Amino acid sequence: MPRRGENIYKRKDGRWEGRVKGPQESCNRGKYKSVYGKTYKEVKSKMDEYKKDMSIRKNSHMYIVKEAAGIWLEEGKKNWKPTTYRTYCQITDKYIIPFLGCMDITAVDAKTLDKFHSQLACKSDIPLSNNYCFYICSLVLRILRYSRKKYDITLPLPELSFCKNKMQKINPPGERVLATLERYLVEHAEDETCLGISIALYTGIRIGELCALTWKDVDLEDKIIYIRRNVQRAKEEERGTGRTKIIIQSPKTPDSVRFIPIPPVLCKLLQGKEKEGFLISGVKHDWVDPRTLQYRFRRILDQCGIEYFNFHMLRHVFATRCVAMGFDIKSLSEILGHSSIQTTMSLYVHPTVQHKRQLMERFLSYADPA
Repeated sequence: MPRRGENIYKRKDGRWEGRVKGPQESCNRGKYKSVYGKTYKEVKSKMDEYKKDMSIRKNSHMYIVKEAAGIWLEEGKKNWKPTTYRTYCQITDKYIIPFLGCMDITAVDAKTLDKFHSQLACKSDIPLSNNYCFYICSLVLRILRYSRKKYDITLPLPELSFCKNKMQKINPPGERVLATLERYLVEHAEDETCLGISIALYTGIRIGELCALTWKDVDLEDKIIYIRRNVQRAKEEERGTGRTKIIIQSPKTPDSVRFIPIPPVLCKLLQGKEKEGFLISGVKHDWVDPRTLQYRFRRILDQCGIEYFNFHMLRHVFATRCVAMGFDIKSLSEILGHSSIQTTMSLYVHPTVQHKRQLMERFLSYADPA
C-alpha cells in the first residue's frame, strides 16, 4: 500500500516504486514517471532529485526541445558568424522542431535519436545524405549539452548509434584536362577571372577567399598572398523568408587566416597587372559573387571543351599535386588553412599502388642468408 501523500509503494517482486509527475508541456499533458529502487529510502531520494530538476527547469522555462533550441540559438548568436547562425536556424526550423520540438528535453534518449535519424533519412521531398542526418542529430546533442550546462540539470546525453560515412577519395581531373585548362588561363591572363582561377589553381584558396581578395592582399615584392576575408552567400537574418545576401567576413576558421607564398609560375602571371580594389570585380559590385564566379568558370570549361567539374576541385588539384611533389603535411595543411593535419591527411594523402609495391619490395625474409 502506498505511503500517504508520497505515491511510493512496495511491489510484489520486492522492489519499491515511486510515481512522480513530469512537467506540463505545451504540446502534451504532463505524464507520470516511475522510479524504482531496492529500498524506500532509495526511491524517495530519486524522486526528490527528479522534482528538484523539474523545479529548476520550470523556473528556467526549459520544458521542451523547441524552447531549449530557441535559447541556444539566441545565446550562440553572440559568438557565431552570421552564416553559421543562419545555418543552425535553418536546420532547427526545418528538421529539429518539426520532429522533436514538443518533446521534454529529458526524454530525448538514444532510441529517440535513432527514430529521428530514420525519419530524416526517409524524407520524401528532399533525400538527405547519411552524413547530413548525422550532422543534424549532432546539433540536437549540442542543444542538450548547452541546456545541461546552463541550467545545471541532470540530463544524460545519449550516444549516437550510427556514424558518418567514410570520407571518399577525391579523384581530380586528369593531367591532360588540367594542361588544357592551364594553357587557356595563361593565354587569357589579362582577363581578371582567368587570373583569379589561376590563383586558385596554384595556391588552393577557397572560392570565397578568392572573391574577397584585393590587390592590397597581394605582395609581389615579398611574393606572398594574405588571406584575411571570405565572401559567402547566406540567408537573410529574418527567419523563414528564404532570401539570401552576400556577407564579407573573416575566413572559415582562425587557421584560415594565413599567408601563402606565391610560386614562380603564378608570379609571372601577376607581374604588371596590379591595380586598385578587388582582384575580381562583379557587374553590380566591386566584388564578385561566388555564384557568379562559378558561372564564369563553367563557361571557361565549355570553351576549353572540358567536362564540368566544381570550382572547389581546383583546391583538391592543388593539394594532390603538392602531395605528389613531396610537400610535408604540416606545411600543406597551413597553406590550405586546415584546422588540423588530420583533415589534410584524410582528404589528400592516399598512397598509390605503385608506391605501396615499391615499399613492399623492400621487405626481405629474415630466413634468407645475409
